[in-house]
Amino acid sequence: MAFDLKQYLEKIPAIPLPGLADADSIGIDIGSSSIKVVQLKGSSGKYQLIRWSVIPIIATAEGEKSEKAELTPEEKKAATTNLLRNYRGSGKGIPKNAISSISGSSVIVRYVKFQKLTRKELTKTIRVEAEPYIPFNIEEVYIGFHPLRDVTEEGKTKMETVLVAAKQDQVNQRIEILEGAGFKPAVIDVDAFALEAVYDESVKNASEETVLVANMGLTQTNFVIIEKGISLVVKDSPISGNSINKAIVKNLGVDLRMAEKMKLSNGLLVSAQEKETALNEGKKEMVGVSNAISTVAKDLTMEIKKLIEFHSMQGADRQVNRVILSGGGANIKNLIQFMSKELNLPVEKLNPFAGISGAEGVPEEYHATLGVAVGLAMRRPGDVK
Repeated sequence: MAFDLKQYLEKIPAIPLPGLADADSIGIDIGSSSIKVVQLKGSSGKYQLIRWSVIPIIATAEGEKSEKAELTPEEKKAATTNLLRNYRGSGKGIPKNAISSISGSSVIVRYVKFQKLTRKELTKTIRVEAEPYIPFNIEEVYIGFHPLRDVTEEGKTKMETVLVAAKQDQVNQRIEILEGAGFKPAVIDVDAFALEAVYDESVKNASEETVLVANMGLTQTNFVIIEKGISLVVKDSPISGNSINKAIVKNLGVDLRMAEKMKLSNGLLVSAQEKETALNEGKKEMVGVSNAISTVAKDLTMEIKKLIEFHSMQGADRQVNRVILSGGGANIKNLIQFMSKELNLPVEKLNPFAGISGAEGVPEEYHATLGVAVGLAMRRPGDVK
């Protein structure tokens, strides 16, 4: 599900669209702590990795690098634009057409049932049809939709439709960053649907199972439940990597940047024996970090349990088979084992490069981090599904 920028040419800066459908493009995932860039060639089942990069976002002030744990929105926008501009000029053959995405509280995803219409008919009436489902001023959002399937209710045929509304200021800001860096925005997607694209491509039995994908970034976690290849539940949560960092700050009295390093170097102590051994060996830092991660991880698994329960209430056959963890948080030591134990379900780390040629050289620790960017790289200009 993505926003077709052709619909908004009167509201955003004009974007040259003729011929874009056949042009190369590059996926750009702009996160809170880093920019992830991936370019693929080919099509489903025959993708080839052309380039990838993870670019840390830092603040630059008065010509001097000033690294901070958190940036103001203005600092982040300027830093992101500059970093992308530098990347754009760093090599030959980097496509100008960019596929990016958004998520968070400014994005609403709803699954609704509209009267049966053609896409052309619904496009003309979508703002009226969508208004009852959107908690924002309808004049302040961009709307995207994609019909999923026809259903019959009370003898009438309706179409189950995924409806996405995003505040214009967030979409416009993403477009401004990309254009400021020298790219041409072609598609604005939603993080959760980019993850769906990766899952569909990388898992052989994607059309036969139901999974929950949790993409744990620095400032939020994206959840999507995918049933037989179709995303049916989408939610974002503020429980994130930074929640763990703040818990470490509280427990150990360090700053946020040090907390991030301690989180990744120590990880979780899963068993009581591991904790006892660490205490006996005087490893107070390891225990303190583990306790902080454990507290947040329990909150995260509780969110997942609620989503799974909500999904199961929609029908006896709607059971989640496993959980896939993506994002930088997936690299926290023993987090997957902890979550599997708490959820009593198989939990695995996402490998977005499964089946993609030329990706053998991408370090394993970057796989889950690049999940959204790989999904974006699978999109093509003009693709609004």
